[in-house]
Amino acid sequence: MSDDKKQKAKHVAAENGVVNPGGVAILGAAPLYLALIPLTSYLTKPNSVVQKLSETLIQLVPGVGISSISSGRAIPAISAIYLFWTFGASGAASAAGQAMGREEGFDNDHPRKHVTKLDGLPLRLRSAHYALMENFPGFALAAALAQVIAPTDSQVVNLLGFHVLAKLLVHYPAYLANIAVPRTLAHISATSALINVCWRLATGA
Repeated sequence: MSDDKKQKAKHVAAENGVVNPGGVAILGAAPLYLALIPLTSYLTKPNSVVQKLSETLIQLVPGVGISSISSGRAIPAISAIYLFWTFGASGAASAAGQAMGREEGFDNDHPRKHVTKLDGLPLRLRSAHYALMENFPGFALAAALAQVIAPTDSQVVNLLGFHVLAKLLVHYPAYLANIAVPRTLAHISATSALINVCWRLATGA
C-alpha cells in the first residue's frame, strides 16, 4: 500500500474515532467467555470447595441456615449479599474515593460533577463500583431464572455463588490494587458461570 493510501486509511479511521486500529485484537477475548464454561462446571460440582464457600457465604445472611439450598432459599440469600455489596458497600467506597480525591471533600450537592477528575485509588474505587453494577443485571437475570426453574439445584446455586465469590473476593480487590490479570480472569470466569447457569436451565443439564 502506498504512503498516500495509508494516510487516507488512517484519516478515515480517525474520523470514526479509531486512533489505534490494533485495539481490535481485544475482541479475541470474547471466545474465552464460552471456553471457561467447562471449567466453571468442574469447579462448582456438588460437594466442591466452591459449594462449601457458597454455603459459608449464604450463612452470612442473618436467619439463613445451611438448609437454605434444599429449601430453595439459597439464591435469595446470595442475591442479598451481592445486592448489599454492589449497591451499598462499594457505592459507599466509591463516594469515599470521591471525597479522598478532592481537597474540598465529597460534594453532596453535585455528587457526580467531579468524577472525571479522579485518579489513582479514588478512580479505582469508583471504577470497581461501576464494574459491579454493570455486571449485576446479568446476575439478576440468571438468579431470577434459576429461582423459578431450579431453586434447589446445587450446581446452579454453586455457579451463582462462584460468580459472587469471584467478583467480591478476587475481581473487586484486584481492581482496587490495580492488578490486571486476576481482575480480568475473575471477570471472565464469573461471567462464564452466569452463561453456564442459563445454558443449564435452557437444556435441563
